[in-house]
Amino acid sequence: MNRRNQRRSNLANFLTYLRFCRQHPAYRACFANQIQSFEWLEDRRIEMLAEGRPHWVPATHDFERAERDCRNDLVKA
Repeated sequence: MNRRNQRRSNLANFLTYLRFCRQHPAYRACFANQIQSFEWLEDRRIEMLAEGRPHWVPATHDFERAERDCRNDLVKA
């Protein structure tokens, strides 16, 4: 992915994350949880690239899956 597409992808990821935070007030939006969620999404992106989908951008439901799958690793309060 070239640099311009990478920046667009990063911005889209962050905007989706902010939308997820607004829609799920029970999720504790702190830096540690953001890093954990984005780490999960990066693993998912690698899987998608392996499947041949080079321009995958996560949607809100991907952050919901990340929150569910990482629940034990997230900072609670």
